Amino acid sequence: MKEQEERKKKGYLIAKALHQFMWASILASLASQIAMTTDAIVVSQFIGPEAISAINLTMPVVIFFNFLMMLFGMGGSVLVARSLGERDEQTTNHVFTSTLIGLTVVGVFFSALLLFFSPQVASFITNDTPIICTLSLRYLRIMLLGTTLTILFMTITNFVKTDGNPQLVMKAVITSSIVNLFFDILFIAILKTGIEGSAWASIIGSVIALLLCCRHFRSANNSYHWQVEFKQCHQYILKGVKMGFPMGINTLLLGVTTYAINSIILSSLGAEGVFAWAVCFQLFVIQQMVLGGIATSIYSIGGLLIGENDIVGLRLLTNKVVKYICLSLFVFTLFVLITPESIGWLFASKHIQSEDMFFNALRIYALLLIPYAIAVVYRILYQILGYWSLSVVLSIVQMGSMILSVGLLAWVKPEWLWWGFPISGLFLLVVYLVVTLVIHHKNPDAEVLTLIPQAEDGQSLNFSIKYQNEDVQQALENISTFLESCDIEPATSFQINLCCEELMYNIVTYAVNKNTDKHLFDVHIICHKETVNVLIKDDGKPFNPILKTVSFNEDGDGLGLALVNTMANIKYKFMYNQNVVFLTFKRQQTI
Repeated sequence: MKEQEERKKKGYLIAKALHQFMWASILASLASQIAMTTDAIVVSQFIGPEAISAINLTMPVVIFFNFLMMLFGMGGSVLVARSLGERDEQTTNHVFTSTLIGLTVVGVFFSALLLFFSPQVASFITNDTPIICTLSLRYLRIMLLGTTLTILFMTITNFVKTDGNPQLVMKAVITSSIVNLFFDILFIAILKTGIEGSAWASIIGSVIALLLCCRHFRSANNSYHWQVEFKQCHQYILKGVKMGFPMGINTLLLGVTTYAINSIILSSLGAEGVFAWAVCFQLFVIQQMVLGGIATSIYSIGGLLIGENDIVGLRLLTNKVVKYICLSLFVFTLFVLITPESIGWLFASKHIQSEDMFFNALRIYALLLIPYAIAVVYRILYQILGYWSLSVVLSIVQMGSMILSVGLLAWVKPEWLWWGFPISGLFLLVVYLVVTLVIHHKNPDAEVLTLIPQAEDGQSLNFSIKYQNEDVQQALENISTFLESCDIEPATSFQINLCCEELMYNIVTYAVNKNTDKHLFDVHIICHKETVNVLIKDDGKPFNPILKTVSFNEDGDGLGLALVNTMANIKYKFMYNQNVVFLTFKRQQTI
């Protein structure tokens, strides 16, 4: 039993990929949030509070373009993650190209449309408030000139992260934030360009970041190439839109929910209640930064694992994501529960009369953070697993239950409305449990709550190996036994064993120089009717085993790799600081 446990796949490499993705994304979110805050400070200090109000009131337009980005860009990146995992280069290129074409066309169309009707738009979002309406119109006319570039930048960051380079995205976002701040000060404080300067600064920051991210497409490790297929372009666009619809509708519903809760709290508790809700929303923003770094890794890393048919890896990833989110948000929630005064001091709560109500609101709202985050993780998981309709319905239930809970308790007793937030979170988890129990009853292969299949498709072997020769030898014996149990033809089995032996011993010998006891590499073999796929991942030094010319010298150096290149269809990629080697063997047809 212990020996079988040792042969199971461990979460070492998945954790390393998750950490790289997570910290890069969190730092990028943090830089973006700081940029927004400093932008607001500069505008407020040098133009006035009316300018801040004017910019904030353009948020519905920003949310609409974010909806377009989610609909086209995020959906396309999820499809690309799967095709990358399947090593389907043609589909990867078609989805990538079609997504950028579709998003550009739609972005330009709606930017031009809103620009043409910008006076009416400004009048509507500001309720014709004289000074603010004028400022909003001036800001909108410049902002709309760059919205297509902005959503293209956001989309390309998703593609680059999915392709295993989240660190480049982090550098691009941080650079964008610094450039934005620099031009804010230059245009607004020095050149006195007014509110238009803030819009131009944002556009320039997005363009610089877009150019930095495009460096990835010139690198040797780039998986994307421009490949237009006009006859099928609309099909790939529609597939991406369908995949991105749950995220897009969630973005729109978030705006509707915020507006509805604003109205409920304003009518129930007045201006001081709205102030407490505004600070609670800042807690939500912090939570979103954590979710942006951790939960969204399921889109990229999880999509790759599904493409690789690595269900064990997907389960390990999900467990780690839930663990990290619960631990991080537990610490943050505990901090809010114990010291809400520190948050009150930060937002100058001493100037309000009902300070006790304010502290009580923070404590109660903090109880929502963990159940809400867990619900988001599972909803993302359902989406990439193919439960599209369920993901859409749960997005609606998630926002609807929050509005209903808060509104109902506000109607019973206004002071109780804050309990509507954690109640809606717990209700949502109960809904998830009941729905997945029903699905599990119809399909016992789907796990309760996660809906991850309990077994991988086809006959498969999935395990981790220490960087030790004796472990490799034991692994090779396990592979031979497994191939025999799958009735793999002796000739094919011999080729697989020989290639695995060469690559695995090569990893043990050259990949890692020290602390080998702390490192593991993964082997995943799947037997299909006509082919056998072998996937080997390690975190050693970058090494491409594909030879341009299959040859070796008189001493036999390079013979092993030469044989690997002749016996299998081999593909290689270095992503998330890991070597990924994918081998495909054609099974010998027996008569």
